[in-house]
Amino acid sequence: MKTTLDRDVPGGWEAGAAEYSLGLMPKDEIADFETHLVAEPDLQQDVAAWAEYFACFTDLIPEETPPPQVLRRIEGKVFGAVEKAPVWQQVLPYLIGAVVGVALAWIVFASGLLEPDRPVLSGTLIGADGALTLEARFDASTGVLTVVRTSDGVADGRVLELWLLPDDGVPVSLALLRSQETLVALSPDLARDFSGAVLLVSEEPAGGAPQGQPSSGLRAEGRLTTP
Repeated sequence: MKTTLDRDVPGGWEAGAAEYSLGLMPKDEIADFETHLVAEPDLQQDVAAWAEYFACFTDLIPEETPPPQVLRRIEGKVFGAVEKAPVWQQVLPYLIGAVVGVALAWIVFASGLLEPDRPVLSGTLIGADGALTLEARFDASTGVLTVVRTSDGVADGRVLELWLLPDDGVPVSLALLRSQETLVALSPDLARDFSGAVLLVSEEPAGGAPQGQPSSGLRAEGRLTTP
């Protein structure tokens, strides 16, 4: 076909319509043909007729799903071949994500951000005669009980001993209060439920109660509660 289509040429517009429908028209003729196609309804009908005619031939071809590599080849032809990254570059983002996730999880658990707030308990231990007074404070987050003696009243050669009075009524020794301030690290079993705990203070020989129980009258008593 010539660059400029002519109705007088054998086959003219109709041949052009057939070539256009099949996609066989030379590229340098397509623009001129489409200009005429827009302006002439008869030519549009020719193109539609040829397209419908050629479509009949495909009815005899059974449908078949092409393999996946066909699509990749078509995309490669249209968009250009994509260079495949090395395996380590493909895996690296996942490894980095896993390491970051583990690090964040460790920070969260180590900092205790997910743990519920644990209360601080406090109470005043005082004797019946008021001669001895102590302040006790228990931090549930650390399991440490702090006891501060706010008044004197211990005889020479004697020592104050701190006791926990559990529900069964048998006192449990916690520490000897040898200084003005004493820190006591409680075992997890004792620290688990310390709210409302009753603390006792007795005066014992320098080494503590010989029998593992208060050996003299109690010098002070108090209960730990939430401020």
